[in-house]
Amino acid sequence: MAEKKFVELVIESPFILFKGFLMGYIEGSGENPIYFFSKKTGIKTETLVESLKVWFGFETLVHVCMEKDFAEKIKKALENTFDKLGMKVKSEKVIKSASFDFKVTFYHKKDSKKFEELIHNLPEGVILDEFKKDVEEDKEAEKERGIYTAEHAYVYKAEGEIVGDFEGVIEVFLKMKDMPHVELEEVYLNFEE
Repeated sequence: MAEKKFVELVIESPFILFKGFLMGYIEGSGENPIYFFSKKTGIKTETLVESLKVWFGFETLVHVCMEKDFAEKIKKALENTFDKLGMKVKSEKVIKSASFDFKVTFYHKKDSKKFEELIHNLPEGVILDEFKKDVEEDKEAEKERGIYTAEHAYVYKAEGEIVGDFEGVIEVFLKMKDMPHVELEEVYLNFEE
């Protein structure tokens, strides 16, 4: 099976207008594309200059990552409706890979087991890099239960980086985002030259 290519489109539009346009297009086409709105997902988007332009109201930009084939259709649809809606593609970049850093601290073995299962069963094309972990067990403190105890019977700390294929990295990021006691940096995108 061919590897899916993803692109980041930057659309000049208010978010709600583009989201409605995209939802309508998907519903009308009957397609089921994979896409992620960057800010809602946790993908790093803009430079400082871009942030300031948006903050001061000079530009309204939507960053969306989607399958390249579907992006071509959206670009054409935006061109066809520009006179009515005023939305346009400001930039398009092909995503080569993605990565994010994480830190975790767990106080229960079941949480750390779930985490270990995730990082040892990564999607194809995704790797765990610079992984460090430290586990402390105190059998004497086991009788004290709860997250707010002075001494925990079990402490699992780890940090590292998830790197690789965009779709797989986002899948892992979203799973980690739902886990308790996980600190995630934004997903960083690497683009093709």
